Amino acid sequence: MKRYLFTKYLIPAVMLLMWFPSFGQQAYSLSSAQQFTVAGTSTIHDWEMVAKVGSTGAAQLSLENGRLSKITSLNLVIPVKSLKSGKGSMDNNAYEALIEKKHPTIKFEMTECIAITGNVVKTKGKLTIAGTSQIIPLEVTYSTSGNSIKFTGTHAILFSDFNIDAPTAVFGTIKTGNELTLVFETSFSPKN
Repeated sequence: MKRYLFTKYLIPAVMLLMWFPSFGQQAYSLSSAQQFTVAGTSTIHDWEMVAKVGSTGAAQLSLENGRLSKITSLNLVIPVKSLKSGKGSMDNNAYEALIEKKHPTIKFEMTECIAITGNVVKTKGKLTIAGTSQIIPLEVTYSTSGNSIKFTGTHAILFSDFNIDAPTAVFGTIKTGNELTLVFETSFSPKN
């Protein structure tokens, strides 16, 4: 009788508890609708480099009634050479400053989802540029379309935060400012 009760009730209950925490969570991947921009200044003009293709990313997200309810994990990998300014010499100077040959990607890995309030997400994450990592706070907005989730946001950093010498050109007569603004627009779709 005891064995019958164990088999009939306890095993299904344990299995249900094991399954329940993952309910609603789903694996997502970065879709083709993406844009990453790095903007800065120099002694002669402002500049920006944009990456629209080539980046990859994955996330574990939960949606409830069309609203984002939980982010378990999220990471992005951006190839340095996917960033383009439209000026080959400037691109090459940037790739050299970012030590692209040794560190060909820029990486972001969420380390903590602090809060989701309305359509605003507050997180912390590890940003790795040119082999140096920093934990940064990040506040983004999100919107949903069906099961897809779009994140947009900006964040200011310094070249010096990542031990990078700001790029120069024309024998050092043109100097890039230390301040950078990262702007991103990413969409994640459920993995099939």
